[in-house]
Amino acid sequence: MIPSLNNGTCDGSGAAASRNVPETAGRPLVIAQLLPSLDIGGMERLAVDLAHRQVMDGHRAFIYCTRHLGQLASEAKANGASLRAFGKADGPSWRLVTSLARRLREDRVDVLHAHNALVLHYGLVAARLAGATVVVNTRHGGNMNFDPKCERIWRVAARWADSVVFVSEGVRDFYVEKDRLALSNSHVIYNGIELSRFSAPKVRHTDSFAPFRFGAVGRLVPAKDHVSLVRAFGQVAKHLPESELHLLGDGPCRESIAKAASELGVADRVVLHGAGYNVPEFLASLDAFVLSSVDEGLPISLMEAMAAGLPVVSTRLRGFAELAPESVVAGYCAPGQPDALANLMLTTARRADLDCLGEKARQWSQRFGIEESWLKYQTLFRQLLTTKGVQLKPERELATCASRS
Repeated sequence: MIPSLNNGTCDGSGAAASRNVPETAGRPLVIAQLLPSLDIGGMERLAVDLAHRQVMDGHRAFIYCTRHLGQLASEAKANGASLRAFGKADGPSWRLVTSLARRLREDRVDVLHAHNALVLHYGLVAARLAGATVVVNTRHGGNMNFDPKCERIWRVAARWADSVVFVSEGVRDFYVEKDRLALSNSHVIYNGIELSRFSAPKVRHTDSFAPFRFGAVGRLVPAKDHVSLVRAFGQVAKHLPESELHLLGDGPCRESIAKAASELGVADRVVLHGAGYNVPEFLASLDAFVLSSVDEGLPISLMEAMAAGLPVVSTRLRGFAELAPESVVAGYCAPGQPDALANLMLTTARRADLDCLGEKARQWSQRFGIEESWLKYQTLFRQLLTTKGVQLKPERELATCASRS
């Protein structure tokens, strides 16, 4: 069940975030997020937005990239985050551990927030060497990209983290059952987005003969199963000759996606836009959003589509109903079944209430503002620091206490 959240949006001025500060008042924290890179993706988008909120609330925000900075780095830096890249190559790296430990000491980090499985064990060892107080791991879900060895390492490392955060109840249930993790150090914090980025009016086609534009946003990787989406669209195109499919993103599956479109005779109606930064503008040009993933946690792209007021067709994966219940989306179907997906897409395109459905999605998305996600992370960080005896009183309050003693 979705918890009760503040539905107010932030206009970018920090007003919404500042309303939350009194609940967790105390000295500013030094927080370092750890992930492979800031290449375009949902996890990376969340890290950049969290860092922005941290800076807005007066904290020091670092983003440590074990490999390289990536395309979102310029935005993170412009928002006030400090960035570090460590240039890790493939394979185990003790040099990464020592470099991380040195940076943690020099930056005087209070909380190391490691994202997903690939970086946690490095962060834990480095934090212990550096004396960093708290290590939190967020598991975003999805298991297709990790080999059994990596999962075994994460299963051990997770037990040493101060807290493991899952992005949905469904994701937590999966890993607790699969890896027999203890619930005592786990929490669920939903991903969040900057809702104000998607507040622009949707671009509507005025010409009745204009093509119906389906679209998707995400890396072109096996977990997103865009090939099944193209196959589904191939069936839709037979009944909706003016329809189009637009994909924003890039990745290793681009060639196989283009090949599938060519074989189905719809290559001229499947548009591969490549990697793009202006997601709100892209979403505003669509009539319906389609998510074909076979493996996901709690997709940022689905939140963004709903915030943009788009009707949503999606595969049904663990945790998705927490984000968008049946009454809010145009329809769910089983993953990896192009026929079922095609049927949903066709039914959606023919609905007379698409505007109402899109507005319902927009209203529901207000539960997932980034300010709410950050508030929950900040509360967790302070609770863990307090449990470890770290003094979190503001400096002026500490000075007053000292003078009285």
